[in-house]
Amino acid sequence: MLRRLTDYITGEHYLQDRTGQQYRRTVCALAWPWHPLPGCVLVLGELRHRPTCIGTPRHVFLLAEQRSDDPAALLRTAERFQFQHGAPRIITPEDDDRILLIDVENDRRREERKPPLRTEPPLRWHGKGEGLLPYYLSLVQTRIVGDKTLHFSSTSSVPAEAGLASTAAAGSMTAAMIQWPAVCALCWALEALDMQPMPEWRGYGHGTPGGPADSLGGY
Repeated sequence: MLRRLTDYITGEHYLQDRTGQQYRRTVCALAWPWHPLPGCVLVLGELRHRPTCIGTPRHVFLLAEQRSDDPAALLRTAERFQFQHGAPRIITPEDDDRILLIDVENDRRREERKPPLRTEPPLRWHGKGEGLLPYYLSLVQTRIVGDKTLHFSSTSSVPAEAGLASTAAAGSMTAAMIQWPAVCALCWALEALDMQPMPEWRGYGHGTPGGPADSLGGY
């Protein structure tokens, strides 16, 4: 469970775990099952540095990961991960028929006077992700080649699936990315961090090139 705290000097909101590790923000992503692979829900956390650490690469950690063949179980996990890790939205394509499960869940939550689950589509996603694999894998490569800034647990199955996807990308630039759910979830969450600077400083707006994510993230 991450606690939401506020820096008394800068007013910046951040998240902190039980060990004192601090995160600037977290992102939850959900990819539905695609036979024969199960679906995947995961959470990435972007490490927080002090405002004086300008230019220091921001490391990203895989905080939680769950696989399942059951879409309803994946949705329950996403709801739990959001609560535990303070992720504001679920990144998932909104043109998939299974998004209706979220609509049904939100109807129930409204009856119980609970806030609805919010979703957000990946920035550049379309169709089944045909032709997007090289773009998404380049985001991962940027963080694992040279100075490694993307970290997985020793038990994570995501790197192995990413290896399969990389092999497929080498053989076909138009491969449908949706067939690797864990890779989709990882890349959607990473894109949400790397391609969307936070507007916490004056002069920088959401998605503005050269904003805080660029200078502080090292990319």
